[in-house]
This record gives sequence, structure tokens and C-alpha cells, in this order.
Amino acid sequence: MQDTLTRRQLKSLVHVSTVINSSLDIETIFDLIIDEAISAVDAAGGGSIWVFDQQKQRLMAKSAHGLFYPQIFKSIELSSGESMTGMTFQAEKGLVFKNEEEIKQALDTLTPCNRTLLDESISNNFHFTSVISSPIILKGTCIGVITLDSFDKSLHFKKEDMQLLDAIAQQAAIALEKSNIYHNEKKTVQLLSRSIETQRNIANLVVNGEGIQSIIDYIYKTIGEHIFLFDETGELTASACRAPVSEEMKSELLRFEKQNDQSLNSPYSVSNITIGLENYQFIALPLQSKMKPLGSLIIVSKDPIGEDGINALEHICTVIMLELVKEQAVYETQQRLQGEFMTKILSGQAIDETLMKQAKKLQFDLNRNYIAVSVSVENKDKLQRGAISENVINNLLHMANKYFLGKNSQGAALIDQNKLAALFSYPAKLQAANQAGSIKQLALHLQQEIEKTYNELDITIGIGRMKPNLAAAHESFKEAEKCITFMKNYQFEERALSYTDLGIQRFILRNSEEELLDFVHEVIGPLIQYEQARKGDLLQTLLTYLRQNQNIKRTAVALHVHTNTLNYRLKRIEEILSTDLTDGQQLFNIQLAGNIYHL
Repeated sequence: MQDTLTRRQLKSLVHVSTVINSSLDIETIFDLIIDEAISAVDAAGGGSIWVFDQQKQRLMAKSAHGLFYPQIFKSIELSSGESMTGMTFQAEKGLVFKNEEEIKQALDTLTPCNRTLLDESISNNFHFTSVISSPIILKGTCIGVITLDSFDKSLHFKKEDMQLLDAIAQQAAIALEKSNIYHNEKKTVQLLSRSIETQRNIANLVVNGEGIQSIIDYIYKTIGEHIFLFDETGELTASACRAPVSEEMKSELLRFEKQNDQSLNSPYSVSNITIGLENYQFIALPLQSKMKPLGSLIIVSKDPIGEDGINALEHICTVIMLELVKEQAVYETQQRLQGEFMTKILSGQAIDETLMKQAKKLQFDLNRNYIAVSVSVENKDKLQRGAISENVINNLLHMANKYFLGKNSQGAALIDQNKLAALFSYPAKLQAANQAGSIKQLALHLQQEIEKTYNELDITIGIGRMKPNLAAAHESFKEAEKCITFMKNYQFEERALSYTDLGIQRFILRNSEEELLDFVHEVIGPLIQYEQARKGDLLQTLLTYLRQNQNIKRTAVALHVHTNTLNYRLKRIEEILSTDLTDGQQLFNIQLAGNIYHL
């Protein structure tokens, strides 16, 4: 009997080996292996082969024959340690479940969903009586399980059956490795052959001027993976995906892009990243010309891409770089011409025939309304007040175009040394008041974005008034410059100011500091001297009284004093200044002097 069983084992193993060499399709091989195992073991009424899915972290049924309904059974996904199969996978050694009690205990570990699927797979007339399972081990790692099930109480698994199943499991591991090698090589050959055709097609897109987004869309259709293009500032400029990208993936993309930006000398970088329950391979390929970095191309794939595949993508990147260099050259030429034109306009140069031609070429409408903005950029450290680096300047110009001008199609921006100038364009009939407020909000947003990226920089933004045509735009720019002068010379809390906001304070800019001080001392000098000598709070009382529009009750509340106390202080102020706080002309002078003193 022993000899007969041994010959049967050998015969079955020979059959399994023949099966492995008969096909390279892994599903076909698994079907044939499980059929051979069931036929070679008398007690086996059914069986299944399971392979561990790294992405789902679950054992998936790849083949199920015998008394099962494979369509339903293959829907079951087992965790490590779940049921007889999961317990074998966890133990990484063959297990025998000799009776219904042991089997029941193992099946109690099934999730409700898996238990329902199992019950639907097996006829009510059949119950597990015994089970044997063997792990599929490849290079020291358990990658799956083969399980044989008995439904006949009169038949029992023997020791030789377990030995045979272990041997078949080893053959299954060899089959799986062989199939993977074949499909990886096949995928590489296909990828390389497609690479040549892809480069040719992308080159045609470049020649036809289709633009970078068309190129990215074509690459996505070719490789079928998420693809993202970042520029040299780390800004996402083009992408193509199967579905909307989650916030978590966006965060990982930005982190990975920044990490890749710090290692541009590397040919490429690869990282395996888990997002939710999904595992992804992130591949970053830097795009860099001889002159400077152009950005990076990031591929996000669920299936690992081998080195040959990455090499093919590197060849594709060469064509992308040609398009980026071309676009960069066009952009720089446009910026140079636009900058030269704006410099002439903002300096107040008369618009002659030459400037009119340039305006038309650059799509500036002479008859639209214009608002000029001036942005002063300085190092906070006074010891480093020198010029800002060219890279920072380019980034500031990029940020101004993105956060500031936005969709203002006839607007423009330029940078001259440490100063950024922007020109907003609006239809002639548009009301100026509404636009001044919206531009100020944009200015504050731009300031925040710049200081978030460059916290060592001090940003001051001045906004001029709307002017009726391009010829008058230089007047708006002068007003914007005056706002910056005002904020720098006086203790002004806000760092973005429009000329309209200055109100009467704009007249302060027309006088020297000596004249302003003379006016202050002439009007409220005695009160300032009284304060300095006695350390009282009469000056503060006066300024608060003026800010509260001479309202006694509101002023008393603001100063936390009784109205009688406030009335006494106001009388004392009138005595010291020899004035009447109910006289409109004197009150105006006092209020103006108080504002100048506060500044």
C-alpha cells in the first residue's frame, strides 16, 4: 500500500510538472494543478488555490474545483488567520483539520460576508469533514495556500496526502514565479516597442504645436497610469488621471515632488507609498535642460514599473523637455517685450505711433481703464538689503501672475530690481470703487503667499486709483508708489494700501517732516509738553475723543472712565491748548495734528 501511494505521488508530481511547462497562463496552470491534486487524493472532494494580493492585503481564490461553485467562491477575500486557509498562510506551514469540530472553530473566524459567500458556494448536502492546507512559499515568503477539502466521513486524509500537497505547493510557487517573469519580460518588450512609437507621436504633437497638456494626455492614454507635470517652482501645470485625485494623494504628491526637487542630480527617484488601503509606486523623473531645471514628471502606478519601463519613460521625458524649452523661450520673450512696454508706459512716456503698435501687438487696449500696483520686496534683515536672487525674482513674477493678475487677460506684471509692478485692465464703463477693494484683497493674498514661501522677505504693496486710459496709467503707478512711501515712512499697520484709503493723509506726503512737526507742535504742542512733564493721559483722551467722533458716552466707555471724569479732562485740554473743542476749524486742525502725531 505504501509503495502504491508513493508511486501515485510521483505520478501526480510528474503530471504537475508537465502542467507547469505546458502553459504560461497562470490561471490555466492553477486550474490544472488543483484538478490533479483532487484526483490524486482519494479523500479530496474539492480544493482551491489562493494567492496573497499585496495591494488588498487579502488572500484571493485563483482556482476552486470540485463541489464548489467557483463564480461565488472566488468572491471570498480572506485575511491572514481567517479560516483554515488563512490560518495556514499565517502559520507558513501545512495544517491538518482532522474533524468537524476543528473545522467549525476555524470557520468561526470568517467574517459574516465571507461566511455567507461560503454557504452559497457549497450545497446544503455537503459539510466539511476534514481539511488539509499547505502554504505556497517563494523565496522564503508565503505567497499563497493550497487547500483540499473532504466531505465524506468515511474518507480521511493521510500523511502521504499532506506530503503530496506540500510538494504540489512547491510546484505552484515555481509556476507562479515563472509566469511572473514571463509577463514582466513581455510587458517590458511591449513598453520598449511602444516607447519608440510614443516618442515619434509625441514629437509630432510638439511639431504641430498641440501644447503640453495634449502631450500629457497622450502619455496617459499610452501607459494608463496617473501622470503629473510640475514646473520648476513646484506648481502643478498639467495632469491626466483615471479619476479625481483625493486630498491625501495630493498631499503625498506635493511632499514627494518637494523631496524630488531636492535631489535633481539623480536620474529618477522611486518610492512606495500607501494611501488608505491602496499601495502605489511613485516615480519622479526630473526635467532639466543644460541651463536650468524645468520641473519634474511624476507617475503614480498601482503596479510596479521595472527599470526598463522607467528607461522608456526617460526617453519620453526628452521630448517633453523640448516642448518645455520651447514654451519657456516663448514665455521669456513675451515677458521681455511686455516688460519693456510697461516700463515705458509707467514712466509716463508719451504714446506715439511706435508704442501704439507695441500695445496692439501685446493686446493692450488704449481705451480701457487701468489700475497700477507697486510691490516693494526687501529682506527683513537690514544686513542683507542687497539684490534678491534671480531665482526668487522669477518665482515672485510667477506668483504675481498666478495669485494677483489671475484671469485679468489684459493685465501684465514686471520686476525691476527689487520692485514688482502690475497693471490691471478693466472695461471703460466699469466702476472704479468696486475694483479697488477687490485688488486690495488680491494684494493681501499675494503678500501672504510670498511671505509663506519666503519668510525672510518684507512685502509692501501700494495700489493706485483707476485711470481712464493707458496713457494715464503712469499716474496710477505714481499713486501706488506714494502709498509705499507713506507706509515705509510712517508707522502704518497694514502692508497693503490703496491711494483712496489715504484720504486727507495723502496731503501729508507733499510736506517735509520738519514742516509736519512744526504743524503738530503749533497745534497740540502744549498738550504734548504737559503729558511729558506730568505723565498724564490727556493726549490719549483727546485722540480717543476724536476717533469716537466727539461722542461723550462712547469715549467714556473706550477709556473706562465716568462721563464726569471725561468732561473734566476735556475742559482741562481746552485750557492747556487755549482752544474751543466745539469750533469746527480748530477741531479740524487738532484732528489733523493728532493723526500726524500718531503716524
